[in-house]
Amino acid sequence: MRFKRIIVAVLIAAIAGTGCSAVDITDNTVQETESVESFITETETETEVVTSETEALVPWEFNPHVYSPKIAERIPEDYWDSFNNLCDALREGETTFECSSYEAFEWCTDVSVLCNLFPAAGAKVEPAYFEETETTGNGTGNIRYTIPVEEYAERQADFEALITGILNDNVESDDSDYEMALKLYLYMANNYEYDYDKDYDYDDNFVYHTFMCKKGVCVDFASVYAYLLLQVGIDAISVGCFEENMCHSWTYAVIDGRGYHIDPTWALKINNDGVDYIYLDYFLMSDKERNIDGALVHDLTVSLVPEYWINRTSLTLPADDNSFNLRDYCNFESLDEENKILNYVDMYGNEHEFYYEQNASDKAA
Repeated sequence: MRFKRIIVAVLIAAIAGTGCSAVDITDNTVQETESVESFITETETETEVVTSETEALVPWEFNPHVYSPKIAERIPEDYWDSFNNLCDALREGETTFECSSYEAFEWCTDVSVLCNLFPAAGAKVEPAYFEETETTGNGTGNIRYTIPVEEYAERQADFEALITGILNDNVESDDSDYEMALKLYLYMANNYEYDYDKDYDYDDNFVYHTFMCKKGVCVDFASVYAYLLLQVGIDAISVGCFEENMCHSWTYAVIDGRGYHIDPTWALKINNDGVDYIYLDYFLMSDKERNIDGALVHDLTVSLVPEYWINRTSLTLPADDNSFNLRDYCNFESLDEENKILNYVDMYGNEHEFYYEQNASDKAA
């Protein structure tokens, strides 16, 4: 290495200038050279380790094409492709996008779809008309903005900056699904407030509004949390039950291949007067635990599927694993990511350790 040769040459010149004998110079030069080369080797090794760790933690970037495999069970892939085309067009301030069919156009421009999957556009973009290509059946979707295009572009840019800020402040690219879901659950609990006096503004998007002001109600929090999970690659959707004694919404998420109910609303610190910690009761719940809690899961609504307003949903949303749920007012203490341990305190003040990675491995086996 040329750098090594230069250092050695400088050392030899420096030693020679001290007036040492020829024998001493040779001995000292050999020792100094070995010492310098050893130092350089160690430094290079340390640099490689640091570089490797740095490369693993890639900063999050905004994903304009979020995707839910669970919703895709009911929504054809060409609809998703068309929706991605719409998102790309919106980011460029365009008014047309390639679309596979009129049915796909209807789904892509549905206000609920936009609110949940591309929040800045919800209630600010409307369908205009669909132009079918005679030979293929495909066509062009035409949209219109309800605000000036320049204003929408600023709104979109601010929203994307907000999302990347949330992700980079709370999760890392090498986190497991469990860790990302938990960290974003804690983020929601710490930063959002239930708006008991909410007055719905139908001229704006409820998901976007909740992101920006950090206030909302259950359906808002369910969608906000689901959207953050989709941004990091975790399948998640907002679901709701409309029972005689319980109208409520929360998030259904797929963690390591298994479905769970996660309720960010009832985790909010603001909902627990005088409590300065975050309950884990509503994180990764099974159907059984969700039912016990009074929110029945036998006929959940999902607004992203077309038949939502007709007969609720035909989606199957199983959540049969309860091994990750910590009930009875267990509160979060700390997360030891190196050893994969969740530290929590039960309702009696007793401290516990939960080995979440081992639990996931056992389930996979």
